[in-house]
Amino acid sequence: MISRVRCSICGAEHDLGQIEPSFRWPDAYFAVPPEKRQGRINGSDEACLIASADGQDLACFVRVILKVPIIDERRSIGWGLWVEVDQEAYWRIASVWNDPNQSAEPPFACTVANDIRGYPSTRGLPGIIQLQGPRLRPSLALAPDSTHPFATEARSGVPFERALEWRTWVLHEWLDRP
Repeated sequence: MISRVRCSICGAEHDLGQIEPSFRWPDAYFAVPPEKRQGRINGSDEACLIASADGQDLACFVRVILKVPIIDERRSIGWGLWVEVDQEAYWRIASVWNDPNQSAEPPFACTVANDIRGYPSTRGLPGIIQLQGPRLRPSLALAPDSTHPFATEARSGVPFERALEWRTWVLHEWLDRP
């Protein structure tokens, strides 16, 4: 398996073997003006709560991994995405976060909370998350009946070249907005 490639963007050689695309925050984070974030957002690398401007509503987000098979290889590429869950699911997830038996929890309904470049809007794509264990991020499965191009690729897998393309996005253009 080749992991070092000459980049078509910058001409340098990069080792892409360990790079996986991920988002630092849900897109809703960037909708909150920077000067208001401290008062409206409570977030970590794993979970994020965002209060509405009037303080009446609370949006709940969890960071997950979507494993996409790489065709003709025995591995996958993991997308680090944020999903939105309802408050009941969020607080249940929080209550079992450190429980070694958390994987016994039933899956939670969610929607994708990030737009992925190169696709029609991915925000709002339905799916389910499954808790994996205290040291692992929850896994995401997109709705099996979704015809969205990203959901279709996630189910059927992508060629190695597509996985490399996704990885180069990480090197040259942060997936997050500034």
